Formats: sequence, structure tokens, C-alpha cells
Amino acid sequence: MTTNPAPQRHKVLIVDDDPGMVHLLARTLLDMAQLHFAVRGDDALAKLAQHKPDLLVIDAELPDLDGYSVIARLRENPQLAHTAVVMVTSHDDASHRQRAFAAGVLDFFTKPIDRELIRLRVQQILNGESMELIELDERPLPVQRAAAAAAPAPAVNRPTTPVSAPAPLAAPAAPIDVHAVTSELFERMSAILSQAETLREHVRPGANASEIYPIQRIQEECAEVIQLLVTISGED
Repeated sequence: MTTNPAPQRHKVLIVDDDPGMVHLLARTLLDMAQLHFAVRGDDALAKLAQHKPDLLVIDAELPDLDGYSVIARLRENPQLAHTAVVMVTSHDDASHRQRAFAAGVLDFFTKPIDRELIRLRVQQILNGESMELIELDERPLPVQRAAAAAAPAPAVNRPTTPVSAPAPLAAPAAPIDVHAVTSELFERMSAILSQAETLREHVRPGANASEIYPIQRIQEECAEVIQLLVTISGED
């Protein structure tokens, strides 16, 4: 029996420290690509190297490196130099627009954005870019859970003699790195969005609204959580 090849998925990295804008962009683009998120320039550079997205959607102003600096660093990396970039900013003056296009930005959107327009432009850009193959587990969730339950438990090395000495006092807990935690949660939400989109792609043709609604709710709730994560990440 032959299995269908894993679907090819575009990847988009959204970089903005404004929770409302991240939320809006996530809901605008979530059915078009696998989304990744960053709220700082240094984190954006790390995510670019990690995921090698087809498209970077970035704000001009960020808490550390600005969008132009991120783009400049991007162009210096041979593996990322050809990444498509769209800039979204509150600056609508000609100097910012000229600077963006001089940096190689393909399009420049001012806030508040026109959702339909940016969606159309992103789709055009993605259609002109090669896509990276991403392996997805397309089995139904009950099948995935059954497989996980049937997997053998990891071996536990037990001591051969009883330990009578009292356990040492635990070391003081290290400070929590909020940015690392939110970055990890961003990745998990991205994975959920990816699976939800895969479910949407397999809905039968002509399905009624009640069949599609649960998938839409998953995607909408993910966008809400992403907005909260951006807010938390900025509280330092």
C-alpha cells in the first residue's frame, strides 16, 4: 500500500512586538502557511536560522534590533539571503518606504493594515517561492494517541541497594527566562495551527459549516493565545 506524500507547506515568520498586530496577522495568514512568531530582533534572527521561512513579515521598530537591522543581518547569511520580506510599520513617510525597498523588501504596509490586501500580496509572494517539505503526522488524533499509549515506556534504572542517606537540599530555582518560555510556547502554538490546517485540507468537499466550525475555533483560539504570549513577553 502506498502512502500519500506529506503536503508541502509554506512557512512565514511574523515579527512584531505589538500584541494586537500579531493577533491580526496571525488570524489573517493562519490558513495560508505554517506560522512562526518572534517579538524581538535577536529572537527573529534565531527563528530565521532555525526555520528558514519562505517569507518574513516584520515591523520596522522592535525592542532591540530594528527591522532594518534584522534584514541587513539576514542578507549577510548565504542560507537566508534570498528570503522574501514584507515590512509592516506605523511609519507612512516616504523615507521609511524608500529605506525598506532599498533593503530589498518586496512590499511595505502601513498600520492599520488592509487584511485582504496583505493576504493577497502574501499569497502572490508565496506562490513565487519554492516550498520546503515539512513532514506532518496526518493520522487522526485517536490513532496518534493509541500509538503513543502502545509505545514502550522508557527504562528506569533502579538502585540495587536501598539509599538511606537523606536527600540533599534542592538548589535554589534558577530565574525563569520568560522570553525562552514564550518562544517555546510560540512553537507549540505553531504546531497546533499546522495540524489544524492539515485537518481543514482533509475536510470533504461540500462540507457544511458545522463540520468546518471546530477547526476554525481551534485556529481562532490559537490566535488568541498568541496575542497573550506577545503581551507576556513584553512585560519585563
